[in-house]
Formats: sequence, C-alpha cells, structure tokens
Amino acid sequence: MRRAENIKRRVYRWFSSIKTSVYLFALLVVFYFIGTIFPQGADIERYAEAGGRFVEAVRLFGFLDIFHTPLFYLVAVLLLINLSVCTWDRFQRVRKRAWRESPDVERRLSLALSYRETEELLEEFIKKQRFRLISRDEDTLTAEKGIYYRYLTLLYHAGIVLCFAGFFLTGLFVKEGLLILKQGEPTPIESQMMPEVRGWLAPEEPPQFKIQLDEFRTEYILSRKLNYPEDGLSRLAIALGWQDITYTEEERFYPKDWFSKLRILVNGSTALEKTIEVNDPLRFEGYTFYQVGFEEKLKLKINDKVFTISTGRKKNIEELGKTLIFTGFRKGTLFKPDGTVEQIRPFVTLKELKEDGTRITLGRLHLGESMEIDGKSLRFEGFEETSILSYRYDPGVGLLWYAGFFVFAVMSLRCLGRWYMLRFRIDEDEGGKTILTVAIHCRGLMADSQRVSALLNTHLERYVRR
Repeated sequence: MRRAENIKRRVYRWFSSIKTSVYLFALLVVFYFIGTIFPQGADIERYAEAGGRFVEAVRLFGFLDIFHTPLFYLVAVLLLINLSVCTWDRFQRVRKRAWRESPDVERRLSLALSYRETEELLEEFIKKQRFRLISRDEDTLTAEKGIYYRYLTLLYHAGIVLCFAGFFLTGLFVKEGLLILKQGEPTPIESQMMPEVRGWLAPEEPPQFKIQLDEFRTEYILSRKLNYPEDGLSRLAIALGWQDITYTEEERFYPKDWFSKLRILVNGSTALEKTIEVNDPLRFEGYTFYQVGFEEKLKLKINDKVFTISTGRKKNIEELGKTLIFTGFRKGTLFKPDGTVEQIRPFVTLKELKEDGTRITLGRLHLGESMEIDGKSLRFEGFEETSILSYRYDPGVGLLWYAGFFVFAVMSLRCLGRWYMLRFRIDEDEGGKTILTVAIHCRGLMADSQRVSALLNTHLERYVRR
C-alpha cells in the first residue's frame, strides 16, 4: 500500500514539474525541426526519386508525416497531462493564497498613535489608493490592488490546455485537399490533385453539398520595363535628375488579383454564393475554401488539326517542325498607371524553343486571330480557365483562435499589468503607542513598489516618531 502511494506521489511530482514541461517542449521542438526539414505530406517514392536523403530512415520513422505519428501524439498527450497537472497544482496553491515570497519593500515605523488610530489611518490609506482589504486578523491587515498575478498564471496555463485540446481536435478530425473547378460544373468535395489529408477520426465520405464555379476573372497592372543605361555616368545623371528616365516599348502585365465566384449547392439548390479572392475564403458548414491558383488551357488550330495545351508548357508542332512555348496568357481587367481601366483582349505570347535551349519570341496571338509561321497558319480558337481551391475542415481551429488570443491577452496582462499586496502588522509598545511593520509585494512591469512606499510615507509622516 505504501509502495503504491510512493509511486503515485512520484508520478504526480514528475507531471507537476516545470522541468518535465521543458523536456517535453524540447522534444516537440525536435519534431517541428524534422517537419521543417522534410516535406510533409510528400510521397516516399517521389521523395526518393527527387534525390532525398536517408530514405530508409525517413520511411521507418515516418518523417514525411511526422505530425501524425504515434510518437508525436504520445509526446503531445504527455505535455497535455503535464500542463493539466501543473494547472491543478497551481490552482491549489492559489486557493490557499500562501505568501512565501520576500517582499519588495519592508519597513518598520514607530507611530505616535494608538492601535485603533493606526488601524483607522491605514484603512483610510487603503481606501484612498483604491486597494481592496482582503483580510483582517488580530494584528494584521492585508490589502490588494490589481488582478492577483497567480490567478493570471493559472488562467494562461488553462488557456494553453485549451490550445492543446484544439490541436487534438484538429489532429483527429481535420480534412484538407485541393479542388479543380470548371465553370458551371458542380463538384463534390473530394481532393483531385493530391491525396486527401485526413485525421484519425475524420469521416471518409465527402459532405452532402457541392461547390460550383460560376465565374473566374483576373486583374492585372500595366507596367513598362525601365530602360536602364549600362554606363555608370548615365546612371549617375538619372540619379541626379539631369537625365529623364525612359522605358522600353514592351508592356508587362503583372497579376494584381484573381477572383472566383462560387456557389454552394445542397440537393441542387443554392445555399450560398460568394466571390472569393486570396486571403478572403468562403466558409460553409465547417469547411473553408481558399483561392490558391488557377490553370489555363488553350485551344489552337493549325491547318485542320485542333489541339489543347496548358499555358507555360512546350509542344512540338509536327506541322511546323518547331517546338513552341505558349506563355503569358492574359485576359480580364487591366489597370493602367494613368488610372484608367480597360478589358484585356485575350492573347497568348508565343516563343520558339531552339535546340540549344534559347527562346525566340514570335509575338502575341490574340483570341480569334491567326499567326503565320513558315507559311502555315496557327489560329487561337479558344481557352478554358479552371480555378484551384484548397479546402480544409478543422473543428479545432475556432477553439485554437479563441484560446490563443486568450493566452496572449492574459500573458500580456500578467507581464505588463500591476499587482500590489500590502501587509500591515500593528504591535503596541509599552507606552501605548504602535510599531507598524509594512511589507509591499508587487508584480508586473508597470508596478512600482517604491512609489507606493512613498505615498504611504507621505500619509503617515505626521505621526512617525523620530
């Protein structure tokens, strides 16, 4: 029986120790370091093909999915237990309000007052300085001002426990993946470009609703390339304002933003509509949809042959005996430096890829027009744009946001706030006068024990016996 009690006591001491917290946090740092070095969510075979190192060790220890390994969950559970026990242990101490710290200021004063007069004078000071009288013993008064710092310590420990609860909710129920949306096609919430990432308890079935892309549009900013002189004297003349800055005739279209007008369909009926952009997602039934990119496919025709190619890709055109690259497809709204706005007439830039790797720009090909290349006609027939969204279902994110903000706010108040405790012990001497012992405790960067001591000294100076 005694042995079992000793084991329980040791286990409790281990879990309530700050050293245990430090060791467990250090282990988590190792996991986060591994998660930073190795690409999380990558396929082990592709990792090996790309020249990744330590393939067998990576496969054995699951370094490509380190945050879903049993060892990571074990460390996280131990840390959660540690923080919970620490919180409970500190709660017991706070409840008892045991004062073990040495005071920041301690003084002894001899007052030409009776016990009752001294007590009334101290109560007047406590009220005037807006302290709270929290206890009155036979010969001791205790007053407090501000939020007791141990309460704040207890609260942010509890907040960290809530953060870990949010982490576990995320780890158990999270779902995330990528969607490719074509205009006008309702799409189920099933990852298309990568395997869906799912927590241990996340449902495998997709949600009952579907998502549809109604419209995709892009915005660009018009810019021209600076005609920067090669010789130093000309650059100096521009810097001094003696020579005007000139630009090349080449126009450049820099992406400003892109938008997807989305529709949520439940049993074929519209439940929600929203136009999203980067950093402005759509949220529905716990799912969040983010705009992450887009893809463009061009429909071209040479002679009577029609082919489709994605922008940025190279294609060997047998009819021309050349390898062409279709880059810089532009459509949408153009914002000019003079403040005017216009709609871009869709076009793509054609480049020829030589055998030595050099690229020669052939020009722009506009929608519905043709370009003559070696006596043959290449026509731009049409295009198709798809919007790429990432989606995430995470029931723990709300708890994490609120708990994280709560921890930050409480820790800020704990560090920057002011808390004071005054303890007055009144003893009578042989002549019926009093000896006052003052102890001032304080916490927080804004707290100033010397100021409180000076205020008390001013309040009592008329009655101090020299």
